[in-house]
Amino acid sequence: MSARRRLSAQCAAMIFALVGACASPTATRPEAAYNPTTLTGGMRYRWQSGSTVRVWVVNSATGAPLNLGIATRSAMVRWNAVPQFAEVTLVSATSIDAAEVVIYDNLAIAPIRAGRCDFDARSAAGYTYFCPDGAGGAERLLLENGGASAVQVVIRVDPARVTSQQAFNALVAHEFGHALGIGGHSDV
Repeated sequence: MSARRRLSAQCAAMIFALVGACASPTATRPEAAYNPTTLTGGMRYRWQSGSTVRVWVVNSATGAPLNLGIATRSAMVRWNAVPQFAEVTLVSATSIDAAEVVIYDNLAIAPIRAGRCDFDARSAAGYTYFCPDGAGGAERLLLENGGASAVQVVIRVDPARVTSQQAFNALVAHEFGHALGIGGHSDV
C-alpha cells in the first residue's frame, strides 16, 4: 500500500471516529430547575413565534427613587439576547393602547383595568398579570379610562422592596420572564 493510500485510509478512519463520536450526545440535558406552570394553574402560555411584543412604561408621577425606564430597557435588551426567546422581540411601544405589555410601579395609578381574572399583587416586589382568554391566548385589557387596548400582560413592581438600581433591574427582568411565558420560579 502506498504512503498516500495509507494516509488517506488513516484520515478516513479518523473522520469516521470523529463523526461516530458525535452521533450521540456526550452530556444529558438537565431537567428544568422549576415547574414552568406553578404560577399559572398548570397552564403553559407563550407568545406566537415571530411576534414583536410592544412594551409601554408608565412613569411614576411621584418620582420613584429608582428608574423604571432604565430597568425596563435593560430587561428588554437582556431578554432579546436570550437564544431560547429570540423568536419574540421586545420593543418600546409608541403609546399605551398599542402596547401588549404595560409595566408600572406601585406609586402610579394602575393604568389598566383587570380582566375577568383576579388581580392580587399580594404585596409582592413584582407581579405579572394576564387573564387567559380560553383560546390559548390572553384577554385584551381595557385602559383605566375604559378605552380599548392591545394590552395583554401587566407588570407591577414595588421599587421600595429593593435597595439599588441593579437590584431593581433584576426584579424587572425577572417579571419580564413571566411576561414571556415562564410560569414558575427556580432557586438555581
